[in-house]
Amino acid sequence: MSTILNLHTLPNNNSKATANISAKKFERLTVVEQVLQAFNPGGRIAACIGALTGGCIPALTFSVVHLVLPFYRELGSTLWGMVVGITMWAMVGGGLVCSAPKVYKWFSAAFGSRFEAAGAVICLEAVMTFAPVVSLSAAALAVLVFVNAIYCACRLQVRS
Repeated sequence: MSTILNLHTLPNNNSKATANISAKKFERLTVVEQVLQAFNPGGRIAACIGALTGGCIPALTFSVVHLVLPFYRELGSTLWGMVVGITMWAMVGGGLVCSAPKVYKWFSAAFGSRFEAAGAVICLEAVMTFAPVVSLSAAALAVLVFVNAIYCACRLQVRS
């Protein structure tokens, strides 16, 4: 008796469809529901893309501030060093502007208060960017990467 491998199976009613939600439903999701939605069986590709696209912005911002800019401090006295330094700080500003609204929406849903959400955004983004202790910056970075990744993973599942 031989075993035949059937690589082609037709979908049935129990198969997992692509996870997608309406924009209105997305806006009403709690943070726990966002995590569940992001890792739905049909939404795992969106979760991977969201983790990559959402998580890379805070990671790049952290890297520029803590790894690249200290190198250019030595060159700051030259015109080229000043141009590169200004460009790097513009990149950092872009990263903060990209991340902050997502983090604000996430913490607004988590805390139920816009005031507290604004405080959380300022605290996390500022600690990640300006704290001289790298372990503090890295802790804030971990939260920012997580929040941005989940938010983007869910946002990629929103159908028009």
